[in-house]
Amino acid sequence: MERSRSAFDHWMHKHHFTFRDTRGRNITVQCNLCLPKINILSTARDSTSNLKKHLERKHSVVCRRRIRDAPSVDAPSSDGPSNYVPSSYGPSVPENQTAESLSETKEAKIDPTNVYHQTSQSRLNTLVFNFIVEDVQPISILEQPGFRKLIEALSRGKKVMCRNAFITRLEVAFSKMKGELKAKLDKVQTLCTTADVWSVQDRSYFGMTCHWLEDSLERKSAALACTRIPISYTCETIIAKIQEIHSSYNIESKVQATVTDNGNNFVKAFKEFSSEDDQEVEQSRFEDLGSILCDGEMGGDFFLSYFLPPHQRCASQTLNLIASKDLADAVSKGQAGKLHSGAIEKCAAIWHKAQSSTEAADSIESIAKMNFTVPCLNQWSSEYYAINKLMSLSDSQLNELSEVLGFPHFTPDETAYLTEYTDVFKPVAFALDLLHGEEKCFLGIVIPTLLTLKRKLEEKAANTRLFSKVIDSTVKAIDSRFKQVFESSDARLATATMPQFRLWWLPEDERESLRAQLITEVLQVDQGTEEAESNGGSVHEDEFFSYGPGSSGNKGGKREAAEEVWLYLQGTNKDLKCLNEFPGVKKVFIKFNTTLPSSAPVQQLFSNGSNIVTPKGHHLSDQHFEHVLLLRYNSKITTALE
Repeated sequence: MERSRSAFDHWMHKHHFTFRDTRGRNITVQCNLCLPKINILSTARDSTSNLKKHLERKHSVVCRRRIRDAPSVDAPSSDGPSNYVPSSYGPSVPENQTAESLSETKEAKIDPTNVYHQTSQSRLNTLVFNFIVEDVQPISILEQPGFRKLIEALSRGKKVMCRNAFITRLEVAFSKMKGELKAKLDKVQTLCTTADVWSVQDRSYFGMTCHWLEDSLERKSAALACTRIPISYTCETIIAKIQEIHSSYNIESKVQATVTDNGNNFVKAFKEFSSEDDQEVEQSRFEDLGSILCDGEMGGDFFLSYFLPPHQRCASQTLNLIASKDLADAVSKGQAGKLHSGAIEKCAAIWHKAQSSTEAADSIESIAKMNFTVPCLNQWSSEYYAINKLMSLSDSQLNELSEVLGFPHFTPDETAYLTEYTDVFKPVAFALDLLHGEEKCFLGIVIPTLLTLKRKLEEKAANTRLFSKVIDSTVKAIDSRFKQVFESSDARLATATMPQFRLWWLPEDERESLRAQLITEVLQVDQGTEEAESNGGSVHEDEFFSYGPGSSGNKGGKREAAEEVWLYLQGTNKDLKCLNEFPGVKKVFIKFNTTLPSSAPVQQLFSNGSNIVTPKGHHLSDQHFEHVLLLRYNSKITTALE
């Protein structure tokens, strides 16, 4: 059965939350702004006040931006008085104004028709269009009599656009958005893309986002595609889509790497078709170009392998795999395997009860004196934080909880075990949160994060009673699964150009080699800039010859690059802004740290898409579904919705 409508379904900030469950008179939602932390919130079906308070406390910037952009109507909203903006924020009332005239003024201000009466038909169409796209409303709302009457009454007789008009406007807005995005990407020197496949309701979609760094080192992001693919897709399908999307935005030569999860299709595709340097080169042979172009299969593989960028596996997903598989296997096979199994079963019973029963959830929150956390499937860190929250309760609270729910009590050995478990593997949870970021997360943090994680785990091993062998297995898994990253020249240079790390993370005997690589990279990016600036311009005679003081041959060069790198490596300022003092190093930083360590952004794209594709009544074609999704995602960097 479908759930009945609630106040949440019509709320202006609904898109910041994902609906989870209905519990009697309450509903539970997940805050999207709190990600990667899983934050489950509860609110009454007929009110959104709890969610508003959460936004005001935790995400006040979003609230202020929404209020700033909203129409200036000093009237309480239908959600309740919490949306009301006191009149003291507006113009003051003259002292000599009478009570009668003041009442008339208030009436005029409160009457919303005064605002919409001034709205032209064109402006009304824009507002309705943006309402549907931004708040993920079904197109069918345009044909609902109640909605049409509401808009016509508020706008004094103006008409609501029809479905065909909306589709036409959607195509125009998408075309404008894509044109603006291509113009922005034309100016970008280096970028990375993230890709993934999302399956829902017997349909599969291929999604891709791109990311780059401005000269200010601020990260920018955009969605490139969320296109339908066959449900039984192959690695050839994936490769074709990557090339097609990169080509449609003219970014093939700019992509530093494509970040994906560890799925077999992606791994196989990049292994077979990647143009990375470490691919084995077969013995050279001559081929007739005409036969290559005429041979569909061979010609396709030829060009696909040429344009495919280097592959970067998602570091956060790899670490999650270590925690949920390697670590879990070592725990189950260890001396405390049965203890772990019994303790986790009791935790899972509490989580299930909290999720399936509103009364149980209320009882748990009453006893625990805090919002209760239910872990997400296949996310180790989510389970870790849920266990940690349970273990933060006192023995008396745990016992009371077990009695209320009718479950066996935790034994002293089980609570001691889980307490030690959360203490020992706290660094793993912290590292996962660190690698899951986007705006301030760079490829250069991966190696230091892993090295620090290994060191902290090894320190824990000396003081743990039950987990020394588990820690040893986890450290070995980190070395094995991240071997490619530890050996990657790109990852090492990305780390060296981060002021927070420089070369301090490296053993002394390896620093000189990486310093020499950094000098070489600074020389190359400087030469690339000079060539770009001189292309098409006339060459002066003094610039042609490079003899004597002040000549171009003595400017820059290896000596100046080496001096800049030396000064940078001697510095102690860990702020990224200090890179402005070292322009060559800054360019190398942008080149290698443009790559994200995580594919989380494309997963966020799919999260937004689930709000559009799941509810009935949207009736969007695959193409129009993609248009709506990309318009929403790219609204911060384009003007298509203005």
